[in-house]
Amino acid sequence: MQVKEDTFTVKTYECQADGSIKLNVLMQHLQEAATVHAEQLGFGYDRLNQINSCWVLSNLRIEIDRLPRWGEKVTITTWPSGHSRLVATREFLGKDPHGAELFKAGSEWMVLDREKDRPKNLLRLGLPLPESGPKMIAEKLTRLEPRSGYSDPEHVRVPYSSIDLNGHANNTEYVRWAMDALKRTFQFKGTIRFAQVTYLAEVFEGDEIDLLLSCDRGEHFYILGKRTSQQDNVYLMEIGC
Repeated sequence: MQVKEDTFTVKTYECQADGSIKLNVLMQHLQEAATVHAEQLGFGYDRLNQINSCWVLSNLRIEIDRLPRWGEKVTITTWPSGHSRLVATREFLGKDPHGAELFKAGSEWMVLDREKDRPKNLLRLGLPLPESGPKMIAEKLTRLEPRSGYSDPEHVRVPYSSIDLNGHANNTEYVRWAMDALKRTFQFKGTIRFAQVTYLAEVFEGDEIDLLLSCDRGEHFYILGKRTSQQDNVYLMEIGC
């Protein structure tokens, strides 16, 4: 198993008002660990750029024992855990300086053709992808599906600041928009036990997104992002408290 370990310290500007790290910022650290490791293993940004392609996150579930807090050192361990024709999987484990588990996550990634905007067959790209590795999430990672009973939408116009190295809105921005909308609509301030995001489409600067929200007894929160103009689904998110 090819493992990457990285340690970071939670900064003041990465925290929410209670001193714990913001969920979207934690996901930024997961993304960076995955990006650096893929580069080291020979199937990262530089290699895919040669074939006019890029990795995109398609599904992620994170289960949280405790969110790290300001000033705390966090060690993230990550490794590839297998692949199929269209999806490569990667796992994450976060621990505090004493070795106690903070969070764990499983994720699914696809290689997207930049010109055709379609996923590529991983088995035909000649990438040195590892065959398998242990999974961190007990249940099989499945994709979220839309549900009924969403409330009136919040509205987001994708700003320039959300665009990343691949030219589209970064996956962690979808999470930031969702958390902002939940706070405004439900005065959300619960302790997050888990969060899952399923990505369905890219969005770009200037795109307008409707965020439809739903709450189940104040314990589960659901978000459906739809492109305002075409009303096609962009992403789904679920949070459990």
